[in-house]
Amino acid sequence: MLISLVAVLTVVAAQAPALPAPQGPLSVLVAPPDATGAPSHVVDFAREHITEQLESRGVRVIRMDNVLRRMPATKRRALLRCKRTEAPCIQWLGNSSQAEVVLVTELARKPQGYRAGLKAYATKDGALISEHFVSDVLDDSLLDALTQTLDVVLPATLRALRPLPPPPRIDDVPPPTRVARPGTSEPGPQPVPVPTEPAITQSSSARRWAWLPAAGGVVLAGVGTVFYLKAKDRYDTLETGGADLPLRDADALVSQGKSAQTVSRVAFGLGAAGLVAGAVMFLWPEDDPPAKVVPSAAMTSGGAMVGLSGTWP
Repeated sequence: MLISLVAVLTVVAAQAPALPAPQGPLSVLVAPPDATGAPSHVVDFAREHITEQLESRGVRVIRMDNVLRRMPATKRRALLRCKRTEAPCIQWLGNSSQAEVVLVTELARKPQGYRAGLKAYATKDGALISEHFVSDVLDDSLLDALTQTLDVVLPATLRALRPLPPPPRIDDVPPPTRVARPGTSEPGPQPVPVPTEPAITQSSSARRWAWLPAAGGVVLAGVGTVFYLKAKDRYDTLETGGADLPLRDADALVSQGKSAQTVSRVAFGLGAAGLVAGAVMFLWPEDDPPAKVVPSAAMTSGGAMVGLSGTWP
Protein backbone atom coordinates (compact mmCIF):
# COMPACT_ATOMS: atom_id res chain seq x y z
CA MET A 1 0.00 0.00 0.00
CA LEU A 2 2.78 2.41 0.89
CA ILE A 3 4.60 1.66 -2.35
CA SER A 4 1.51 2.40 -4.43
CA LEU A 5 0.93 5.68 -2.58
CA VAL A 6 4.51 6.76 -3.27
CA ALA A 7 4.08 5.83 -6.94
CA VAL A 8 0.89 7.91 -7.17
CA LEU A 9 2.58 10.89 -5.56
CA THR A 10 5.49 10.56 -7.98
CA VAL A 11 3.16 10.58 -10.98
CA VAL A 12 1.23 13.57 -9.61
CA ALA A 13 4.44 15.48 -8.97
CA ALA A 14 5.70 14.75 -12.49
CA GLN A 15 2.43 15.91 -14.11
CA ALA A 16 2.12 19.05 -11.99
CA PRO A 17 2.94 22.34 -13.69
CA ALA A 18 6.33 23.85 -13.07
CA LEU A 19 6.62 26.47 -10.36
CA PRO A 20 7.02 30.07 -11.44
CA ALA A 21 10.41 31.65 -11.25
CA PRO A 22 11.07 32.90 -7.71
CA GLN A 23 10.58 36.61 -7.28
CA GLY A 24 10.41 38.85 -4.27
CA PRO A 25 10.75 37.46 -0.75
CA LEU A 26 11.32 33.78 -0.10
CA SER A 27 8.08 31.79 0.25
CA VAL A 28 8.13 29.07 2.92
CA LEU A 29 5.47 26.49 3.80
CA VAL A 30 5.55 25.67 7.51
CA ALA A 31 4.67 22.00 7.53
CA PRO A 32 3.20 20.25 10.61
CA PRO A 33 6.03 19.32 12.99
CA ASP A 34 7.28 15.78 13.31
CA ALA A 35 6.95 15.30 17.09
CA THR A 36 7.86 12.28 19.17
CA GLY A 37 6.77 12.30 22.78
CA ALA A 38 6.06 16.05 22.84
CA PRO A 39 2.71 17.33 24.16
CA SER A 40 0.34 18.84 21.64
CA HIS A 41 0.47 22.32 23.17
CA VAL A 42 4.28 22.31 22.93
CA VAL A 43 4.03 21.34 19.25
CA ASP A 44 1.57 24.18 18.59
CA PHE A 45 3.76 26.69 20.43
CA ALA A 46 6.80 25.57 18.43
CA ARG A 47 4.98 25.94 15.07
CA GLU A 48 3.61 29.41 15.93
CA HIS A 49 7.02 30.55 17.17
CA ILE A 50 8.72 29.46 13.94
CA THR A 51 6.02 31.21 11.90
CA GLU A 52 6.45 34.50 13.79
CA GLN A 53 10.23 34.34 13.50
CA LEU A 54 10.05 33.81 9.73
CA GLU A 55 7.65 36.71 9.24
CA SER A 56 9.84 39.00 11.32
CA ARG A 57 12.75 38.19 8.97
CA GLY A 58 10.82 39.21 5.84
CA VAL A 59 9.87 35.69 4.69
CA ARG A 60 6.46 35.10 3.08
CA VAL A 61 5.00 32.36 5.26
CA ILE A 62 2.33 29.98 3.95
CA ARG A 63 0.36 28.20 6.65
CA MET A 64 -0.53 24.56 6.22
CA ASP A 65 -4.09 25.19 7.41
CA ASN A 66 -4.74 27.59 4.51
CA VAL A 67 -3.45 25.04 2.01
CA LEU A 68 -5.61 22.20 3.38
CA ARG A 69 -8.73 24.36 3.50
CA ARG A 70 -8.81 24.61 -0.31
CA MET A 71 -8.49 20.82 -0.85
CA PRO A 72 -11.15 18.13 -0.91
CA ALA A 73 -11.17 15.69 1.96
CA THR A 74 -9.54 12.85 0.02
CA LYS A 75 -6.54 14.87 -1.07
CA ARG A 76 -6.29 16.43 2.37
CA ARG A 77 -5.96 13.05 4.07
CA ALA A 78 -3.44 11.84 1.48
CA LEU A 79 -1.34 14.99 1.91
CA LEU A 80 -1.29 14.66 5.67
CA ARG A 81 -0.28 11.00 5.47
CA CYS A 82 2.66 11.48 3.10
CA LYS A 83 6.09 11.37 4.63
CA ARG A 84 7.45 14.89 4.74
CA THR A 85 11.07 13.79 4.49
CA GLU A 86 10.69 12.18 1.03
CA ALA A 87 11.10 14.09 -2.22
CA PRO A 88 7.67 13.24 -3.79
CA CYS A 89 5.85 14.49 -0.70
CA ILE A 90 7.90 17.67 -0.61
CA GLN A 91 7.18 18.34 -4.28
CA TRP A 92 3.48 17.73 -3.78
CA LEU A 93 3.42 20.13 -0.82
CA GLY A 94 5.25 22.76 -2.88
CA ASN A 95 2.90 22.44 -5.85
CA SER A 96 -0.16 22.62 -3.61
CA SER A 97 1.03 25.71 -1.72
CA GLN A 98 3.11 27.38 -4.47
CA ALA A 99 5.99 27.69 -1.96
CA GLU A 100 9.68 27.47 -2.72
CA VAL A 101 10.67 25.85 0.56
CA VAL A 102 9.03 23.37 2.92
CA LEU A 103 10.20 23.86 6.51
CA VAL A 104 9.75 20.87 8.83
CA THR A 105 10.19 21.16 12.60
CA GLU A 106 11.29 18.04 14.46
CA LEU A 107 10.80 17.62 18.20
CA ALA A 108 11.85 14.48 20.10
CA ARG A 109 11.44 14.36 23.86
CA LYS A 110 14.14 12.44 25.72
CA PRO A 111 14.95 11.98 29.42
CA GLN A 112 17.65 14.65 29.39
CA GLY A 113 15.60 17.13 27.33
CA TYR A 114 14.28 17.84 23.86
CA ARG A 115 16.09 17.30 20.62
CA ALA A 116 14.85 20.21 18.49
CA GLY A 117 15.73 21.00 14.91
CA LEU A 118 14.64 22.31 11.54
CA LYS A 119 14.92 20.95 8.02
CA ALA A 120 14.49 23.06 4.86
CA TYR A 121 13.61 21.30 1.58
CA ALA A 122 13.47 22.74 -1.95
CA THR A 123 10.06 22.08 -3.49
CA LYS A 124 11.33 21.95 -7.08
CA ASP A 125 13.17 18.64 -6.53
CA GLY A 126 12.52 17.74 -2.87
CA ALA A 127 16.23 18.01 -2.00
CA LEU A 128 17.35 18.88 1.51
CA ILE A 129 18.88 22.38 1.59
CA SER A 130 19.87 22.79 5.22
CA GLU A 131 19.24 21.28 8.66
CA HIS A 132 20.33 21.99 12.20
CA PHE A 133 19.57 20.33 15.57
CA VAL A 134 20.11 21.19 19.23
CA SER A 135 20.08 18.46 21.91
CA ASP A 136 19.30 18.40 25.64
CA VAL A 137 16.97 21.39 25.52
CA LEU A 138 14.87 22.07 28.62
CA ASP A 139 11.21 23.10 28.46
CA ASP A 140 11.81 26.74 29.38
CA SER A 141 14.49 27.19 26.68
CA LEU A 142 12.83 25.30 23.84
CA LEU A 143 11.71 28.41 21.93
CA ASP A 144 15.19 29.94 22.23
CA ALA A 145 16.70 26.74 20.83
CA LEU A 146 14.33 26.85 17.85
CA THR A 147 15.31 30.47 17.20
CA GLN A 148 18.97 29.48 17.32
CA THR A 149 18.30 26.67 14.84
CA LEU A 150 16.41 29.01 12.49
CA ASP A 151 19.36 31.43 12.53
CA VAL A 152 21.44 28.65 10.96
CA VAL A 153 18.94 27.12 8.53
CA LEU A 154 17.39 30.29 7.05
CA PRO A 155 20.66 31.98 5.91
CA ALA A 156 21.80 28.75 4.27
CA THR A 157 18.44 28.48 2.47
CA LEU A 158 18.63 32.07 1.24
CA ARG A 159 22.14 31.50 -0.09
CA ALA A 160 20.91 28.46 -2.01
CA LEU A 161 17.75 30.02 -3.49
CA ARG A 162 18.64 33.70 -3.53
CA PRO A 163 22.31 33.70 -4.56
CA LEU A 164 24.12 36.96 -5.02
CA PRO A 165 24.46 38.21 -8.59
CA PRO A 166 27.72 37.24 -10.28
CA PRO A 167 30.46 39.83 -10.11
CA PRO A 168 30.91 41.96 -13.23
CA ARG A 169 33.61 41.12 -15.71
CA ILE A 170 36.86 42.94 -15.52
CA ASP A 171 36.18 44.55 -18.91
CA ASP A 172 32.89 46.03 -17.66
CA VAL A 173 34.36 47.59 -14.54
CA PRO A 174 35.05 51.29 -15.08
CA PRO A 175 38.48 52.55 -14.07
CA PRO A 176 38.66 53.75 -10.49
CA THR A 177 38.18 57.41 -9.96
CA ARG A 178 40.88 59.07 -8.02
CA VAL A 179 39.51 61.03 -5.11
CA ALA A 180 41.78 63.58 -3.55
CA ARG A 181 42.07 63.51 0.18
CA PRO A 182 40.57 66.39 2.09
CA GLY A 183 43.04 69.22 2.26
CA THR A 184 45.01 68.05 -0.80
CA SER A 185 44.60 68.74 -4.49
CA GLU A 186 46.02 67.45 -7.69
CA PRO A 187 49.19 69.22 -8.81
CA GLY A 188 48.50 71.64 -11.60
CA PRO A 189 49.65 74.92 -13.01
CA GLN A 190 50.26 77.23 -10.17
CA PRO A 191 49.32 80.89 -10.59
CA VAL A 192 52.25 83.23 -10.90
CA PRO A 193 52.28 85.52 -7.88
CA VAL A 194 51.95 89.15 -8.84
CA PRO A 195 54.32 91.33 -6.86
CA THR A 196 52.49 93.95 -4.96
CA GLU A 197 54.00 97.12 -3.74
CA PRO A 198 54.28 97.27 0.00
CA ALA A 199 51.84 99.58 1.55
CA ILE A 200 53.52 102.76 2.59
CA THR A 201 52.35 103.98 5.90
CA GLN A 202 52.18 107.69 5.76
CA SER A 203 51.90 109.57 8.93
CA SER A 204 50.09 112.85 9.04
CA SER A 205 52.34 115.73 8.02
CA ALA A 206 50.35 118.02 10.30
CA ARG A 207 51.13 115.91 13.37
CA ARG A 208 54.77 115.65 12.36
CA TRP A 209 55.16 119.44 12.31
CA ALA A 210 52.82 120.21 15.19
CA TRP A 211 55.70 121.03 17.48
CA LEU A 212 56.78 124.08 15.45
CA PRO A 213 53.79 126.35 16.17
CA ALA A 214 53.66 125.02 19.71
CA ALA A 215 57.32 125.87 20.28
CA GLY A 216 56.80 129.29 18.70
CA GLY A 217 53.83 129.87 20.96
CA VAL A 218 55.92 129.06 24.04
CA VAL A 219 58.66 131.45 22.94
CA LEU A 220 56.16 134.23 22.23
CA ALA A 221 54.53 133.62 25.58
CA GLY A 222 57.95 134.10 27.20
CA VAL A 223 58.51 137.30 25.23
CA GLY A 224 55.10 138.56 26.27
CA THR A 225 55.92 137.83 29.90
CA VAL A 226 59.17 139.80 29.68
CA PHE A 227 57.48 142.85 28.15
CA TYR A 228 54.63 142.55 30.62
CA LEU A 229 57.10 142.75 33.50
CA LYS A 230 58.84 145.69 31.82
CA ALA A 231 55.56 147.58 31.44
CA LYS A 232 54.69 146.82 35.08
CA ASP A 233 58.05 148.13 36.16
CA ARG A 234 57.40 151.45 34.34
CA TYR A 235 53.98 151.63 35.91
CA ASP A 236 55.37 151.02 39.41
CA THR A 237 58.02 153.65 38.83
CA LEU A 238 55.39 156.21 37.85
CA GLU A 239 53.23 155.31 40.84
CA THR A 240 55.96 155.46 43.47
CA GLY A 241 58.09 158.18 41.88
CA GLY A 242 55.26 160.57 41.30
CA ALA A 243 54.33 160.61 44.99
CA ASP A 244 57.74 160.66 46.73
CA LEU A 245 60.35 161.83 44.20
CA PRO A 246 60.03 164.11 41.19
CA LEU A 247 60.50 162.31 37.90
CA ARG A 248 62.78 163.93 35.35
CA ASP A 249 61.22 162.33 32.28
CA ALA A 250 57.74 161.03 33.12
CA ASP A 251 56.54 161.20 29.51
CA ALA A 252 59.33 158.86 28.40
CA LEU A 253 58.40 156.33 31.10
CA VAL A 254 54.76 156.47 30.03
CA SER A 255 55.71 155.91 26.40
CA GLN A 256 58.02 153.00 27.27
CA GLY A 257 55.32 151.40 29.45
CA LYS A 258 52.73 151.65 26.70
CA SER A 259 55.09 150.18 24.13
CA ALA A 260 56.05 147.30 26.44
CA GLN A 261 52.40 146.69 27.23
CA THR A 262 51.54 146.59 23.52
CA VAL A 263 54.38 144.21 22.69
CA SER A 264 53.37 141.99 25.64
CA ARG A 265 49.79 141.75 24.43
CA VAL A 266 50.84 140.97 20.87
CA ALA A 267 53.31 138.33 22.06
CA PHE A 268 50.74 136.69 24.32
CA GLY A 269 48.23 136.65 21.46
CA LEU A 270 50.65 135.15 18.97
CA GLY A 271 51.85 132.63 21.53
CA ALA A 272 48.31 131.53 22.29
CA ALA A 273 47.60 131.23 18.56
CA GLY A 274 50.73 129.12 18.09
CA LEU A 275 49.78 126.78 20.94
CA VAL A 276 46.26 126.36 19.57
CA ALA A 277 47.56 125.70 16.06
CA GLY A 278 50.02 123.09 17.36
CA ALA A 279 47.28 121.34 19.32
CA VAL A 280 44.99 121.28 16.27
CA MET A 281 47.74 119.91 14.03
CA PHE A 282 48.66 117.20 16.58
CA LEU A 283 45.07 116.05 17.16
CA TRP A 284 44.07 116.04 13.48
CA PRO A 285 43.18 112.51 12.12
CA GLU A 286 45.91 110.81 10.12
CA ASP A 287 43.61 109.59 7.32
CA ASP A 288 42.42 113.04 6.38
CA PRO A 289 44.62 115.79 5.07
CA PRO A 290 45.43 118.39 7.70
CA ALA A 291 43.39 121.50 7.69
CA LYS A 292 45.08 124.64 6.52
CA VAL A 293 44.74 126.65 9.69
CA VAL A 294 46.60 129.94 10.02
CA PRO A 295 46.80 131.75 13.36
CA SER A 296 46.30 135.49 13.22
CA ALA A 297 46.68 138.40 15.61
CA ALA A 298 45.63 142.02 15.33
CA MET A 299 46.27 145.20 17.30
CA THR A 300 43.38 147.39 18.33
CA SER A 301 43.22 150.65 20.21
CA GLY A 302 41.92 148.85 23.29
CA GLY A 303 44.27 145.88 23.17
CA ALA A 304 44.98 142.89 20.88
CA MET A 305 42.92 140.15 19.10
CA VAL A 306 43.99 136.57 18.43
CA GLY A 307 42.19 134.09 16.07
CA LEU A 308 42.48 131.13 13.68
CA SER A 309 41.58 131.23 9.99
CA GLY A 310 41.73 128.64 7.21
CA THR A 311 39.82 125.83 5.47
CA TRP A 312 38.17 123.18 7.55
CA PRO A 313 36.99 119.87 6.04
